[in-house]
Amino acid sequence: METGINLIIVGSSVYMVLGVVHAYLTLFTKAMEPANPEVLALNKSAHSNFTTQTTLWSGGIGFHLSHSLGMFIFGLFYLALATDNPELISSSIFFGLACVLVPLLYLFLSIKYWFILPSIGLGLSCVFFISGLVLINA
Repeated sequence: METGINLIIVGSSVYMVLGVVHAYLTLFTKAMEPANPEVLALNKSAHSNFTTQTTLWSGGIGFHLSHSLGMFIFGLFYLALATDNPELISSSIFFGLACVLVPLLYLFLSIKYWFILPSIGLGLSCVFFISGLVLINA
């Protein structure tokens, strides 16, 4: 069981690191900016059909930061669960399923819409979470 818990801790840590790195890149670098300065200018002035209360650029920054926060909180939640009450992961269908389904959904989104580096991290995290869950329940 201890190896399973450690694997879930590692998988959780991957999520936390990816969330922090994503937030850092969003706030302190130009990594999330379009390479074309004209596209950046358009994003900073254009509104969506949904609302005129924000620009595409501001909405995108908010999305990146909320995405980062969600990844960090998911990782922190399972880190706390694995260290403080690992029995809940194995005894609860909800926590056991979420431990597998959420990483698999993030991996699917990563492969379909993002780029290779987060896909590698999320793929490894899936292996850690699934292997950890299997070992906890063995």
